[in-house]
Amino acid sequence: MSLIIEVKDLAKQFPGAAEAAVKGISFGIRQGEVFSLLGPNGAGKTTTISMLSCLLDPTAGEAIVAGHSVRGEAQAVKRAIGVVPQDIALYPTLSARENLMFWGRMYGMGGAQLRTRVDEVLDIVGLRDRAKDRIESYSGGMKRRINIGVGLLHRPPVVFMDEPTVGIDPQSRRNILDTVKQLNAQGMTVLY
Repeated sequence: MSLIIEVKDLAKQFPGAAEAAVKGISFGIRQGEVFSLLGPNGAGKTTTISMLSCLLDPTAGEAIVAGHSVRGEAQAVKRAIGVVPQDIALYPTLSARENLMFWGRMYGMGGAQLRTRVDEVLDIVGLRDRAKDRIESYSGGMKRRINIGVGLLHRPPVVFMDEPTVGIDPQSRRNILDTVKQLNAQGMTVLY
């Protein structure tokens, strides 16, 4: 299989920082792979994902995501990826369905296509029976699962998951890891 992500000497130096947050890393991820970035707190994992997501500009190096440069084709990269941030990015007073509908509209989806896809995503994350409940009533693991659902709405070929299991119980962690395996079995590339 071909590479869907190519990273060459990618670096990020924040102004005024004594050390670079990311120091010239290189790696390749094949289409359909699950790839894990491992390292202690402060190693640059989130910064790397932020550069690959076009949220931060690299100081040096290059990254190609789904055939598009993060330096010159940010909009094309953003259309090709789903992002599951480390922090929960949901509106607590909205229901799971309302959150997914909102974020689907942000992806440019609408109508029957969006409603159908929201139901599919609720099934994928195993929360269709709680779809009408407000997010503020969810456990931490349930919030994380809906957070993952947001990143899947537009069927991206690549999903970036920034520590999706941080701070949750073992059963919720298992559910999330099972979801990652299920997505990968369907051909999705996952950077975890």
